[in-house]
Parts: sequence; C-alpha cells; structure tokens
Amino acid sequence: MSESSSMKAQQAGEGATLALDAFLPYRAARLATALSRALAAQYEQRYDISVAEWRVLVHLTQQTEISVRDIFTRVDMDRARVTRAVQRLAGRGYVSKLVNQDDRRLVKLALTTSGTALASELSALAAGFEAEIMAALPDGSRDQLMAQFDLIEAAIDPSRPGSE
Repeated sequence: MSESSSMKAQQAGEGATLALDAFLPYRAARLATALSRALAAQYEQRYDISVAEWRVLVHLTQQTEISVRDIFTRVDMDRARVTRAVQRLAGRGYVSKLVNQDDRRLVKLALTTSGTALASELSALAAGFEAEIMAALPDGSRDQLMAQFDLIEAAIDPSRPGSE
C-alpha cells in the first residue's frame, strides 16, 4: 500500500464506527464460510468425506506428490487435522504414503487409482457448484470478479506472484 493510500485509510477510520456488514474482511470471511458449507453439504452427503479430506484430495490433484506439511500450509489447517484426514483417506484406499528412503520422517502423499477417480468426481461436483453460483451473476462478470480477487490479494501481499 502506498504512503498516501495508507494515510487515506487511516483517516477514513478516524472516529468512525465500524459497519460490520460493509467491512470487507468480515464479508469475505462470511461468504467463504457460506460457500464452503454449501459445497461441503453436497460432497459430505454423496461421498461421505469431510472438509479436511476434501481439501487433501483437491490438493493432491494439483501435484503428483505432496507432503502433509505442504497441505496444511496451503489450506490453513492444523497439522493434526490434515494428518487425521490423510489417515482416513489412506484407510479407505484413496491416498498412498510414499516414505523417503533417506529420511523416513519425510512422507509424500499421492492419489491411488480409486483416489484419482474420486477426485475426478469431486472436481465435477465442484465445477457444477461453481457454475450454479456464477449463474447468479450478470453475464461476463466472472472474469471481473476473479480480477478483483487478484487485486485484493496483491494489495494484501505485494510479494505474491502476479503482483506488480
């Protein structure tokens, strides 16, 4: 944030009462929670997986092998919750654990064949869910919305890739 925009932000907050329903962090958190719960209601009922398991599966579709640490760092969940989700997924045959032979403490995770099939079904479910939500927006506004998200993320973390 530039010095002048920082000063404007400080001045705007002087003596003002916070209007919570107009406060961006509050609205964004509320919206994220509502979206997550609505999607979770669909996959929990249909596939009997938790939010944590969903997040692990989705992240395993992004890379062929990933560590538990990589997942809990990316999804903002505590290590124990991710570990329990991985154990449940491994127990159901969706995830395999690949132990590093040089350092047995390091474990990489990968989707099994049945895990890949489940992840594919979950991806289709998520895409359908997103399409339903986006259908409520005016035509052509999806790209604008995503561009606004990019700008907000860049304002929060200027070192983020894609920020200028």
